[in-house]
This record gives sequence, C-alpha cells and structure tokens, in this order.
Amino acid sequence: MKALLLSVMIALATDAPLQDPAEEARAQSLMRELRCVACENEPVSQSAAPIAEDMRARIRDMIGEGSSDQEVRDWFESRYGEFVLFRPKGRGLSGAVLWIGPFLLLVVGAVIGLLTARRKRADSARIESEDA
Repeated sequence: MKALLLSVMIALATDAPLQDPAEEARAQSLMRELRCVACENEPVSQSAAPIAEDMRARIRDMIGEGSSDQEVRDWFESRYGEFVLFRPKGRGLSGAVLWIGPFLLLVVGAVIGLLTARRKRADSARIESEDA
C-alpha cells in the first residue's frame, strides 16, 4: 500500500510547478520551445505523452538547479538531437544554404527560363528569315 501511495505521489509531483513564479515562467517558455519527441510537432507543454512529462520535470529540475535557458536547450539537443528544438540553429554553411538556397534556386530558374525563351525567339526569327 505504501508503494502504491508513493508511486502516485511521485507521479503527481513530476508536473508540479516551481515555487518561484519567474522560474516557472522560464520553464513554461522552454516547454513551448521544445518538441515532444514522441508526438508529431507538439510542444512539450501541450503533450500528454509520458516522455513529455519526464521532459517537463527535467526542465523544471534544471531550472531549479540554476541552469540557464541555453544550458537546458543544449542538454535536450545533446540528448535528442536538433529535432527537439522548434527553432533549429542555422549553423555555418548548412544554415546559410537552408535559408538562401530556395531564393537562389528561384533566381537560377528565372535566368534559365529567360535564356531559353530568348534563344527560342532568336531561333524562330532565324527560321522565318530563312523561309522568306
């Protein structure tokens, strides 16, 4: 009976808010920034999955221990990968390619389209002049 009562108390205590309202606000903000690894595009703050409960408890524990927001993000990223971050870091060349790549492809496609149209016009004008 004691084991059952203890397990119920632990289960209820895992989602208990922090005593300091400022720290709890930080925890809630971080919970909205981190993705539940078991759910599809759902923040930890809204997920009912058991892993999300563990993640919320870990966030609160780390903040209670004095960790900064970035340290919490880094810990989750090292454990679950960059997928856990709703706003992934654009690092180095790969980040630049992700942001600039689509625009660059659009410009290259437009240039190729213009050159092709220009060449077809020139070819058709040449064919018409040869026929005349």
